[in-house]
Amino acid sequence: MIFKFVICGKQEHIVGFEKKLLDILLRISGNNEMIAHEIHFCVHEAVLNVIQHTYKWNLESAVEIRLDLADKKENGQILEIYIKDTGSPIDKPIIPPKQIEQFQLRKRGLYIISKIMDDFYIKPVGKSGNITYMKKILPMKDKVKNKL
Repeated sequence: MIFKFVICGKQEHIVGFEKKLLDILLRISGNNEMIAHEIHFCVHEAVLNVIQHTYKWNLESAVEIRLDLADKKENGQILEIYIKDTGSPIDKPIIPPKQIEQFQLRKRGLYIISKIMDDFYIKPVGKSGNITYMKKILPMKDKVKNKL
């Protein structure tokens, strides 16, 4: 199953997208609110990073978001999220820090995303743009219900 969105940085676009995203995440997680809200936070943080750092608050620039949901034998489903921007490519892939200091101000969002998601990185794509990639293995819906 694939879900695609194209939004800009305007508040109403982000809020509308995030409502649809949360609805999708709740459905695919078997109504596991914790998993849905954790993934929602990660996508929100990544989109805001694009708007702030790549687009320098240009709220007209487009951000493409794609969610791919695939079945994985026995363990559940794999959710892959691709966030594509059309800004200047970053110099090298961004890998989140392994740990953060107590009062560290920068890269906290990257660190939290890396702790919630099973895989996460940001890399340049060609001469224009970057991809933020996140992957989460979702437990089987029966296993989710048993944990509640």
